[in-house]
Amino acid sequence: MRIFLSYPSEDRPLAEAINFALKDQGHDVFFDREDLPAGEEFHGRIQAAIERADLVVFLLGPEALDSGSYTLNEIEIAERSFRSPSGRVLPVLVRPTPLDRIPAFLKAVTLLQAPGNLTAAVADAVRRIARARSRKRMLAVSGAIALAALVAVAAHRLFVSGQPAQERIGKDGAPAVVVPAGPFTMGDDEESPRREVYVGAFYLDRYEVTTARYARFLEATGSVRPPDGWETLDLARSGELPVTGVDWHDAKAYCQWAGKRLPTEAEWEKAARGTDARRYPWGNASPTLDHANFQNTSPLAYDGGLAAVGTHPAGRSPYGVHDLAGNAAEWVADWYAEGFVRGDVRDPIGPANGTGRVIRGGGRFDREDRLTATKRMYGSPEVRGEDIGFRCAQNAG
Repeated sequence: MRIFLSYPSEDRPLAEAINFALKDQGHDVFFDREDLPAGEEFHGRIQAAIERADLVVFLLGPEALDSGSYTLNEIEIAERSFRSPSGRVLPVLVRPTPLDRIPAFLKAVTLLQAPGNLTAAVADAVRRIARARSRKRMLAVSGAIALAALVAVAAHRLFVSGQPAQERIGKDGAPAVVVPAGPFTMGDDEESPRREVYVGAFYLDRYEVTTARYARFLEATGSVRPPDGWETLDLARSGELPVTGVDWHDAKAYCQWAGKRLPTEAEWEKAARGTDARRYPWGNASPTLDHANFQNTSPLAYDGGLAAVGTHPAGRSPYGVHDLAGNAAEWVADWYAEGFVRGDVRDPIGPANGTGRVIRGGGRFDREDRLTATKRMYGSPEVRGEDIGFRCAQNAG
């Protein structure tokens, strides 16, 4: 593979070791920037090398992300060059670095961290990527659609041994991203008590379930009542809008049909907040219409009210999940309760019963204060709202 190795000057010794390890594997590594002429020619050659690269390896530490570091320019070039970071970039955490300093483009894939020999860990991760790319090319030649789908999943297995793939394609064809295991801060002492909760690794749909996917579910099952407002929908024109007008039972039935389940409230909040206790999925900045579809008073959900999924990339979460704020609010699995059991801080699933199910994320009608990652709403499981939809989750492994 053609590999571009990005690093700050402080990490040159480590970069040299990684360069030798990758060349031993037979890769063509663009490593030594010190021999390049200064000025515009330097920048032009760097840009061309990144655009040609099959993989960009970023060595990340506080120095790499300091203002003025050329590594930041290289990250921006990669973000402009690649439609998605999956399979094209490998961010490597060299030293502890606050997550809020790491660009969202790199946080959309799992950071490689290794407590032992970092050079060996990078070489192993690149070997896995190279194998995945090779398998993908071989299966593409065969033209087998089913096998090509498997390769698309395998191409995301970029990380150290034992970690789940970064992305998985569900039985319904929906892409799901991994949210890694670990603790996070749940609650904000306003909507619910602020506490540290541990959540195991799981996959969450990158996008809300669309009308096109839900139409296939209705056709396959035959007995499920269509969503409210379904008769106003032009599927040919609006198949990428999130489905709304479904109650909690409808959402659960779809996820089960797709071999998945509704996310728990804790899983949903971790996917939205990450590990830095941010206020919104994109950070702490107040919402704008670039971040989310909100305060939208259009009378028809499927004609001007809802936005196509994934059309607000500035609002995606640290794990690359889109539309967790605004557009369609989302059913989750838990019964609603105002109180929480002390000590229930490992994969909590909420109370055993109740009268309302939890709704998260805020919808297209809502004000910005209802879009926070901690805002909790609820409704009867039989409620159907024209701004309430859902997405599915599944266990990792």
